[in-house]
Amino acid sequence: MIISYFSVSKLLDYLLSHYELFVWSGFFGMIIGSIYYVAKDFHLRSWKNILFILLGIAGGIAISLLEPAKENDNLWFVFFCGIIGVSGMTLPGLSGSFILMLIGNYVLLLVDSVNALYDVFTQLILLDFSFVHDTEQIRLLKVLTSFTLGSIVGLVTLSHLLAYVLERFKDFTFALIIGFITGSLGVVWPWKKMVYLTNEAGNIVKDQEGNPITNNYARYWPNLSEPSTWWAIFFIFVGILIVVGLEFYGHKKTRS
Repeated sequence: MIISYFSVSKLLDYLLSHYELFVWSGFFGMIIGSIYYVAKDFHLRSWKNILFILLGIAGGIAISLLEPAKENDNLWFVFFCGIIGVSGMTLPGLSGSFILMLIGNYVLLLVDSVNALYDVFTQLILLDFSFVHDTEQIRLLKVLTSFTLGSIVGLVTLSHLLAYVLERFKDFTFALIIGFITGSLGVVWPWKKMVYLTNEAGNIVKDQEGNPITNNYARYWPNLSEPSTWWAIFFIFVGILIVVGLEFYGHKKTRS
C-alpha cells in the first residue's frame, strides 16, 4: 500500500489532469468487475436477499442523483474518511478508494496529500527545508496524518465489526453490497462534465484559493462518432479484465 501511494498517486495526478475520461472509464470497468466478483458465488436463497439487493440499488442510485460531495479537508472529517476507507478493505468487491470517491475526498487524500509528502521527502534528501514555510504543503501533511491515524483506528476497530456482520449476516450483507455497487455506477459514469457554481451575474464562483467551486455534474450519453468514446469503452473493458483477471489468478494460485 505504501509503495502504491508513492507511485500510483503521481501517475493518477497526471492522468486525471490530461485523460480524465479514460481514468473514470477504467474505474467504471473495475466496479463492474467487482460486481461480478461479489455476485459469482452469491445465491438468491430467499425473497429477503432480493429485498436487500433492491435496497442497495436504491441507495446507490440516490447517491448518484445527489450533488457530488464537496472536497472537505476538516481534520475530523478526514479522520472519519480514514476509518471508512480502510474498512472497505474488509468488504469483498467494495474498495476504500470507491468510498472516498463517493464522499468527494479521493483526490485530496490519495493524490494531493500523498504527492505533498513525496515532495517533502524529496526536499529533505536535498536538505531543503523550505516546505516548513509552505502553508499548502503543511495543510496537506496535516490532512495525510489525520487520514493515516483514522485508517489505523478503522483497521483495529470498525473492521472487526464488519467482519462480525459478514460472519453472522453474510447473505444479506453481500446482497446489499451487490445492489449498492450496481446503483452507484452513476457516480463514476465516465461521460460527465463539471457544472460550476455561478452567481447572479452568471460568473463562476471561486473559493479562497481561486479554484472554481463545483456545483454538480452534467452526465451525457457518449457520442459514438468520436474516437475518444471508443477508447473510453476500451478502458472500461480493461478495468473489467483487471478485476476478473486478478480473481482468476488468485483462484489458480490457491488450487496450485
